[in-house]
Amino acid sequence: MIAIKNLVKRYDDLLALDHIDLSVGKGVIFGLLGPNGAGKTTLVSILNGLTGFQEGEIEIFGLSLEQEPAAIRKRCAFVPQALALYENLSVLENLRFFAGIQKITGADLRRNLDYAISVNRLQPMLKQKAGTLSGGQKRRLNIAIGLLNNPEILYFDEPTVGIDPDGRNEILETIRNFKNDAKTVIYTSHYMPEIEKLCDEVAIIDRGRIIRQGLLETMLQEEKTDSVVIELLSSSPAQLHELVQKHEDVEMIDAATLVMEQQNSTKMGALLAALAAENITLKEIRYGTTNLESLFIRLTSSSHEGSDV
Repeated sequence: MIAIKNLVKRYDDLLALDHIDLSVGKGVIFGLLGPNGAGKTTLVSILNGLTGFQEGEIEIFGLSLEQEPAAIRKRCAFVPQALALYENLSVLENLRFFAGIQKITGADLRRNLDYAISVNRLQPMLKQKAGTLSGGQKRRLNIAIGLLNNPEILYFDEPTVGIDPDGRNEILETIRNFKNDAKTVIYTSHYMPEIEKLCDEVAIIDRGRIIRQGLLETMLQEEKTDSVVIELLSSSPAQLHELVQKHEDVEMIDAATLVMEQQNSTKMGALLAALAAENITLKEIRYGTTNLESLFIRLTSSSHEGSDV
């Protein structure tokens, strides 16, 4: 579906993408994960024909991106982080306007509108002005606009930014269901639990290089360590941070995840007792494995060692 070989992108003296090799199959939800400035947005922009590149080859649908960009674009859609809609138009007027820009008419228009509205559960709000929608509803309209050409590949750039948990879960469920329609999804996000829940495959990008890629489940299973991952149901970041400072070899990944680097029953007992004393409830303890966030931190930290940039 997507095949990238030896891709290089430079901005003057900045090497944004450093000899990237990547392949994505049909019907896969593929996560692009990396720190700010890692090259994720640059890569997605290149794949959408929004910016060029200096070296390498890209084929999508077996077509060369350099030679047949228009034919490729007709079969893809990009859903940007910034909302692309008109707030003074109704939901239906927005959909018809953007369909008109793409010259989608007749039976294709009726079929694609029905699909975009149904998938994003927009029927109850078709006559409502876009400006009156909630943040999550606007995101769903944004996704619906991206579906108007019935694309085979959808690119999402952080689509849940600024959305409440309920709205985020609705959007993730919508995207997850694209697999049932054999659509391929390229998904960028800084929110790693989101990637972990949604994606089949992941590429971790740092400083313009892919430092790890593959099936997410296999990637995590193969990353056997001596560490212990402690998942929590709830706690405040400040409360947890203060607690962690009192325990050696324990790292706070987020407000729901701790990692103990070395298995040690005495230290583990002390940590569990401290959590209980603070009324912090355990969800799960995993020995010798990792989660995506701890793997990401370890890999990106290692890639920066010895660097003076």
